[in-house]
Amino acid sequence: MAEKITINPVTRISGFMEIDADIGEQSVVDVKMRGLMFRGFEKMLQGRNPFDAVYFTQRICGICSTAHSMASALALEEALNIVPSEQGRYLRDLLHACEFLQNHLRHFYQFTLPDYVKLPEDYPLFKADHNDYRLPKDINDKMVNDYFESLRFSRDAHQMLAILGGKAPHNHGIFIGGITSPISADKIISIKSILYNIGQFIAEKMIPDVYTIGTYYPEYYHMGGGYGNLLTYGSFNHYKNLGTLYVDPLVYTNGQTAPFDPALITQEDEYAWFNENNEPDRNKSLAYSWIKAPRYNDAPYEVGPLARQWLSGEYRNGISAMDRTIARVLEAKKIVEIMQTLIDNLIPGVSMQKEYTIPVQASGKGLVDTTRGSLGHWLYIENSAIAFYQIITPSAWNLSTQTNGMKGTGEQALIGAPVKDVAAPVEIGRIIRSFDPCVSCATHVYSDGKHMNTIQVV
Repeated sequence: MAEKITINPVTRISGFMEIDADIGEQSVVDVKMRGLMFRGFEKMLQGRNPFDAVYFTQRICGICSTAHSMASALALEEALNIVPSEQGRYLRDLLHACEFLQNHLRHFYQFTLPDYVKLPEDYPLFKADHNDYRLPKDINDKMVNDYFESLRFSRDAHQMLAILGGKAPHNHGIFIGGITSPISADKIISIKSILYNIGQFIAEKMIPDVYTIGTYYPEYYHMGGGYGNLLTYGSFNHYKNLGTLYVDPLVYTNGQTAPFDPALITQEDEYAWFNENNEPDRNKSLAYSWIKAPRYNDAPYEVGPLARQWLSGEYRNGISAMDRTIARVLEAKKIVEIMQTLIDNLIPGVSMQKEYTIPVQASGKGLVDTTRGSLGHWLYIENSAIAFYQIITPSAWNLSTQTNGMKGTGEQALIGAPVKDVAAPVEIGRIIRSFDPCVSCATHVYSDGKHMNTIQVV
């Protein structure tokens, strides 16, 4: 008979979430991932000036705010039939790339590393919740130093973002047509200097650190794989003169890679707290989450660094919790290389803004790959105002509810995961964090007729 435990909260994750799971014979046999935070930004946008979306949607998240400005700008460009200049694209994508670096540095060192590296016992921001630390003392101490040093470089990535976008988070730079102000020579010099130091840290510290963790925790190459379906909307691609610097829009399933078709995206709410009128309904029968179920060709897909690394051919070792973590680190190196190419092609002083006219009626979509994966914004304009707005985030893809008898991607990744000690289920936290979810998770594990223990997973 399955045991019943509660893990609440799982920290080092962004947002609020709970996971219900059944544990039988020391492994997860069933699971439900509950998104517990209703946002409602689409409702707030109705009736507003369409240009508000670029700045308003950034407030969805303080960590990946730049991503939402990208998606909303792209949706508006399609609706207004605007094609940005190449210089506008270079600058906008540079600003977005800064967020990639800030996120990947922070997630690996501040969110992931404490699962595997024992931090100082008197460190006020962390308290160990398990004893599965395997690194020799000298290696562990070296990674502790890297943990603290990474804070500087994560901050520096945000400094680059602020140089280009005016502030971070919630930049004022990204807009229709590219960016709000031209780049200057002194800003280019500042960004190149900061980027060089970040690149050195990634190459000399971050990449060796992640492979060392993989060496001492090899079983995680065989845990948390899920369905193995991968998707990307494309990233740093289709430049007129530079071509594709990273990956084109692609999908991978059953060992085959195919072009991505946006018409095949659907979203179900069978088990989400929304009624037939798409209104919130916490009393809906069988529903268990605010997160709906995005699907591609009726199947759940994983999005994020591993999907991009796999589909670009950069990394194809496997699909697992450890591979997901390694892919994120390797992507940080790739982003540095892309930024260097974009910087080398910048022309100072090129203006890219003009006065725009909002049509009476129009529609558009903005599909962009961000730090955590594929992000989509869809909008309809009627009477020159927003009549409809829809957002599907990367974490909706990765942490969706089940539908049509199929678990969400993250739920499936947890099925079969071993749990050696129900009092300290560190395996669940490690798998969850490998997705870099924009949620804070609480995991519940149930069995009939048994007391439910509450365990904090930090």
